[in-house]
Amino acid sequence: MVEPKSYSKHNDLQKTDNVFVLDNFFRLVKWSGDDEIILDVGVGDGKFAVEKLVPLFPKKFRKLVGCDVSEKMVMFAKDNYKHPRIEFVHLDISCDEIPVDFVSGFNHVFSFYTLHWVFKQRQAFANMFKMLKPGGDMLLSFLANNPIYEVYNNMSENIKWKAYTKKEYICPYHGSKEPEKELEKILVETGLISHVCRVEKRTYYFPNLDILKKSIIAVNPIIQRLPTEEVPNYVDDFMNQIRKLSSVTIEMVNNNEEGVRIQYQLLVVFASKPLEKS
Repeated sequence: MVEPKSYSKHNDLQKTDNVFVLDNFFRLVKWSGDDEIILDVGVGDGKFAVEKLVPLFPKKFRKLVGCDVSEKMVMFAKDNYKHPRIEFVHLDISCDEIPVDFVSGFNHVFSFYTLHWVFKQRQAFANMFKMLKPGGDMLLSFLANNPIYEVYNNMSENIKWKAYTKKEYICPYHGSKEPEKELEKILVETGLISHVCRVEKRTYYFPNLDILKKSIIAVNPIIQRLPTEEVPNYVDDFMNQIRKLSSVTIEMVNNNEEGVRIQYQLLVVFASKPLEKS
């Protein structure tokens, strides 16, 4: 995610899935009191954290730290979603060394629609484990499989776009037959107790191709690497590739517009850090 304004306007799919996760899994979070510190990994533009996540917290929570790998996103969040108990910081969750004051610094970790962008999965989970206080917990959701990644793969084979693509842009679990088992193995090896690690089959409907196009542009990491004059050609090629996918249904709707239905898989995790042995 590069341009915060664009993402802020065109992220309805992400918001829909995030609300689904909160509605169905937030009840699992164990609140031990009011004076708790929370981390939101991949806070993005800050809107979802402020408007949807924070209202679910105990009224006297101490602080939410929202981190993001994008400095532009962090600045946007600071400018547009000020809150007396929210701090927005720049941080790569898969960094080699986390800030000292983050070690055992959080009672809860949340992350929505972020970790599929993280290539170094084990490092990210090891870092989140270190950040949790003993007995703390985490609620995470991110993509396991999505037809859009097939387009990324196909575009990477096109000689015109190959130089601009990276394997890091593909979700680490895309194409896996049992992504939840791969992920649970990482959780256990990291030292976490896995309570929920499951795949949710999801479907999202875009009322027309223009909305889908804007949603893709808002999160496509390749576009920022392209020469400006090539962006329209790249987007056209991308949309043409989408039409070829069997997991995407395009149907005629009112006013001769084409609606788009996409099927994909979402990973949901609820895990906790063991209490220290006395």
